[in-house]
Amino acid sequence: MKKRYTIIVFLLAFCFICTVQVFASRAYAPITISPIIYKDIKIVAENSSPDNMGIVKAFNVNTNKLIWSKKVYEVKIKPGIEEDTQLIFIKEIKINNDKLLVVNENNKIYQVDPNTGKVLNDNNIVIVVASLIIITLFIAILYIYKKRRKVI
Repeated sequence: MKKRYTIIVFLLAFCFICTVQVFASRAYAPITISPIIYKDIKIVAENSSPDNMGIVKAFNVNTNKLIWSKKVYEVKIKPGIEEDTQLIFIKEIKINNDKLLVVNENNKIYQVDPNTGKVLNDNNIVIVVASLIIITLFIAILYIYKKRRKVI
């Protein structure tokens, strides 16, 4: 009887793991993004393979000469996790207030100067500032807690 339950539990766990693996894998190719024209610049998002993930290129409309190429964001692939579940491709590019907006599949928005390819917002700065605020609040709470404990 015990052996039968062990086999049933094993089979259920196996089915669960296989199902999760199927749903976690990337079962679709990255979308093709149409180039956009800004002044005399044709802007193209490279989405054809993991090697050019996050890359945007700008070409002169008249000569088709490359003006700039920029890796807007980096995706760090973690070892031990299926690679295709970690890929984050560009989902949309558009111009708004003379800025190129690059939106990836995680809905992170990057602002790029369409004339130079310079990334205008750096999300790392936001993360550092937020971390410093959280640490400061934690220290303040600890300080208040210790003060109150001494009073009682």
